[in-house]
Amino acid sequence: MGPLFAAAALFLLTGSVFVPTFIVALVMLRAPIRAFVLSATFTIGAFAGMLISLLGAALVVNRAQPEWLSTTLRIFYLGAAGVAGGVLAVWLLGKISKYPPWRRY
Repeated sequence: MGPLFAAAALFLLTGSVFVPTFIVALVMLRAPIRAFVLSATFTIGAFAGMLISLLGAALVVNRAQPEWLSTTLRIFYLGAAGVAGGVLAVWLLGKISKYPPWRRY
């Protein structure tokens, strides 16, 4: 896959995960730097979770099913793994940092 595909994937990830998370965090926290850290951590965790689940999707989803069903199951699997990866990354950030970014001070 070429650089155009990588740019499209980055644009899709930024537009569908980072921007909405940043807007919600900015409204809730009212601190742009904390909102950026929180949304960037969630986005990176979601991306890592999706990449790791790509390997697992080949093992979990049975290829003997019709193609439309296996594709749908892979999409749901990748989405769930992305959310789990984002939540895990934010949880780890809260455990590692002295001041978690989602608290108001």
